[in-house]
Amino acid sequence: MDTDPNSSVTEFLTKCDDYQLFQWTKFYRDRLEQAIEEGVDGISMLLTDKSVLSAQEYQKITELVEQGNRVDSSKLLLKLVMGKGSSARRVMWKSLLKMRHRVLKLDNILKEIQELGSNPLDCLNIAHGLLELPSHLNDVQQKHKEPLRE
Repeated sequence: MDTDPNSSVTEFLTKCDDYQLFQWTKFYRDRLEQAIEEGVDGISMLLTDKSVLSAQEYQKITELVEQGNRVDSSKLLLKLVMGKGSSARRVMWKSLLKMRHRVLKLDNILKEIQELGSNPLDCLNIAHGLLELPSHLNDVQQKHKEPLRE
């Protein structure tokens, strides 16, 4: 039995291809932004040390934190990482694993992934399917939106 609390998430990250990791990050984006707020200083430093963020990007994030704007600093960090491609996202998730015990919301997200079992990607596929409306319902949704716009 493996006692490393990160082992199942590490295994999950290894199994994910780039597109799946992108989808997984999108799925958790809002919750990640909130979790990163609590540890944005440390996470941005880790990502800078791993050359994911440039010194200028790190400085911008740090300035936002110093101004008391952790929400925007967290959003900026995630936006920068998402724009840098799959390897940056992978490094971010590995960095989040390192920070999990310092940031409760982050630990909760990672525990949720662990609890999904041997293949969290199946759960993502199911959740993604639930979020998409069938085409006949899209028309109904549009008809209901029209009176609201008027």
